[in-house]
Amino acid sequence: MTAPEKILLIEEPSGGGVGRHIIDLAEVLERKGCEVHLIYSDLRMEEGFCRELERIDRIRTQKINMQRAPSPQDLSVVLKIRSYINKYGPFDIIHGHSSKGGALARFAAFGLQGSCVYTPHAFRTMDPLLHPVAKWFYKTVEYFLCFLTDAVVLVSEDEKAHALSLGLHPGKLHVVPNGIEVDGMLSRQEAREKLQFDEDKLYVGFVGRFVSQKAPETLVEAFGGVARQFEQARLVMLGNGPLSGKLGDLAVRLGIEDKIIWLENLPGSMVMPAFDIFTMPSRYEGFPYVLLEAAGAKLPIIATPVGGTTAVLKHEENGLVVPIDRPEKLEKAVIRLLEDSNLRREMGMKSGDIVQGFNIGDMVDRTLEVYRSVGARQ
Repeated sequence: MTAPEKILLIEEPSGGGVGRHIIDLAEVLERKGCEVHLIYSDLRMEEGFCRELERIDRIRTQKINMQRAPSPQDLSVVLKIRSYINKYGPFDIIHGHSSKGGALARFAAFGLQGSCVYTPHAFRTMDPLLHPVAKWFYKTVEYFLCFLTDAVVLVSEDEKAHALSLGLHPGKLHVVPNGIEVDGMLSRQEAREKLQFDEDKLYVGFVGRFVSQKAPETLVEAFGGVARQFEQARLVMLGNGPLSGKLGDLAVRLGIEDKIIWLENLPGSMVMPAFDIFTMPSRYEGFPYVLLEAAGAKLPIIATPVGGTTAVLKHEENGLVVPIDRPEKLEKAVIRLLEDSNLRREMGMKSGDIVQGFNIGDMVDRTLEVYRSVGARQ
């Protein structure tokens, strides 16, 4: 097969990095002449994903709601996906995204024509807080589902190393890093004017879901110490999620509620240029888009050593790497950068250089190479 003609993309979380990846992949594949279908769930759908979905109306879409956790409804979902495949297929490629979307896609495609591809976007087993029994369960599921998979696409070398630790077949693993389009990002002045940020303030930023994986509470706790030393410092928390209430309570307990700006339903690419420092205290990741966006905004970055970090963040070059769940280390790193404007500027320029190596075109071309390689084996 020289090129896939019909591609079915299946995802469970319609938002965040997975949603963005799906939109970029679907749009460019369609421009390259592929017939693209998308099955998605709106149980965890963000407004931005909904807007983007309306914009790429040339792609055939079908909503089938999927629970994130294993559920008795999963069999019904598998049957609905299989019915869709029988109605609109056969497909050359059936590509499941996220642990849940990938599992449902592979069960639904079993025995049907076409190649099955899976992109986990951070394995559930990468979570350091996951209970050992749950970790064993998900590891076992990933291992056996790999037998139903023609290719597993990992978004970073770190994620590939984890896949190998799960016992997944090395010959099925392919690394395709995420990519972004940095042209058209707002300038610092434009972003600050839109957000009505003060020029005499220093803004430390976070962009992501307020969930345990992203560890936003670690940043809020660290900022308690930062705020005591820097009166002009402000923390910008862009996102929402189940930890919103707890984060607000923590800010009150620390006495910094007036030093935090809470934002939501705004694209990170619009807000990030207004930051002075970008922080990512995550406990685990595949390859987060926010790192690429922060680099595209020419920001110094402070992040934990999770999946994909080493591809974008070079310690002491364009930012600082800090340990997971160590707010005192994060506080120290933020203070160091706030104290040195020249260092912030130098690291920010280096970020701008690094991000040039990650673009959407390369991401899609490398994904197509994976599609062609598995198609040739059919």
